[in-house]
Amino acid sequence: MKYEITEHVHSQSGEKYFSFRHKSGVSVYIAPNGYTTACAIYTADFGGADTKFSVDGAVHETPAGIAHFLEHKLFETEDGGDAFRLFSQLGADSNAFTSHTATSFTFSCPVDVFCDSLSVLLHFVHTPHFTASSVEKERGIIEEELNMYEDNPDSRIYYELMKCLYKNDGIRYDVGGTTDSIKKITADMLYFCHSAFYSPQNMSLVISGGIDPEKVAAVMDGQIPEPAPRRVAKIRPPEPVKAYRKLSRINMDVAEPLFSFGIKDLPPGSQTDMRRRSAALSILCSMLFGASSEFYCDCYEKGLISGDTDAGYYYTENNAYLSITGESKRPFAVKRRIIETIEKALSDGIDDVEFERMKKVFYASFIYSMQSSSSVAYSLLSFCQLKDDMLKYPDLISGTDSLTALRCLRELYDKDRCAFAVVEPFKEDKNVSRNIQRV
Repeated sequence: MKYEITEHVHSQSGEKYFSFRHKSGVSVYIAPNGYTTACAIYTADFGGADTKFSVDGAVHETPAGIAHFLEHKLFETEDGGDAFRLFSQLGADSNAFTSHTATSFTFSCPVDVFCDSLSVLLHFVHTPHFTASSVEKERGIIEEELNMYEDNPDSRIYYELMKCLYKNDGIRYDVGGTTDSIKKITADMLYFCHSAFYSPQNMSLVISGGIDPEKVAAVMDGQIPEPAPRRVAKIRPPEPVKAYRKLSRINMDVAEPLFSFGIKDLPPGSQTDMRRRSAALSILCSMLFGASSEFYCDCYEKGLISGDTDAGYYYTENNAYLSITGESKRPFAVKRRIIETIEKALSDGIDDVEFERMKKVFYASFIYSMQSSSSVAYSLLSFCQLKDDMLKYPDLISGTDSLTALRCLRELYDKDRCAFAVVEPFKEDKNVSRNIQRV
């Protein structure tokens, strides 16, 4: 079968990618390049936050962590082996990951074994094999993984901030669920969620490498089953505009406190507007809070900050927020400095020359990130998931100015939408019970 393949080209650089819709319903995006390796990412629109949904009009609610559990179990083959072994035999590296909104399966390999590797990927994703005993075995593995992240300060500070910013949205929960929620997951639940969300119409395939689109389509023809017509809709709970809580403090085995300051943005509008807003606020975050900023240099000299800070603006199809994260012996003093820095920028304005310099750095970082097949594939995936065009992003960055950035910051900043999370060391007696304070 011949497909109508659309070519997307950047008018100045000549960079391009192709897209088409496979007869099964899968959306396909291919970025050609001259790398000796190729990368594929096969994604289902089913993530950790998608625990409530309707199928053909009937509403279903599943335990937290089921999307991540399904990701783990799909690697199991009919003979009791696993797909990792099959990829390894071909000389391919494979992996998978679950976010709050999607689940992706990926591999990288030499170009000459790409089609064989793609065949393996499509086959195991669309041929689930679950038994009660194998599900029980996997439950123990995932429980160990959850405990590991529970003991990871970087993971905890992120989720403590999300629990402050969001009252109902699934972003506030670990994509893996909890040790209690995964105990409720059964083989029948996994089969049901697979049939609902792993239908080809709910899938996308992103490829980076010198791969012929017609050969890709031929492999898909042989591996993707005929779609079963089902009406599936995610159900998201209503989310207040204000931050749910102002403060969270927990104790962990850390040498120095971690902090994370966040501002909850209004629900995302059009994806083009959000991408422009993201670029403007990300550049402004680097300017105000990055390693060369007045804020950082002053805090570092006074001993308020240890090491780097991570500042940026992040958004998905359902939520958006700005966050600034780092380490400090005096986290609440840093919080005051963050607020002062934001309010000073809003009242006094910012240096246009410095903004333009940071914009060039941001632009160069985006271009430099496209230095391998895998990095191109992941970047293309992030844009395609949000129905956006990766090739328009460089021009969007170039068109961003300081006035736009300040306008976006003014729209964003509201003390009622701000929250602060802190992970602090235990007191000298580590046998005391963990102190958790949420206000």
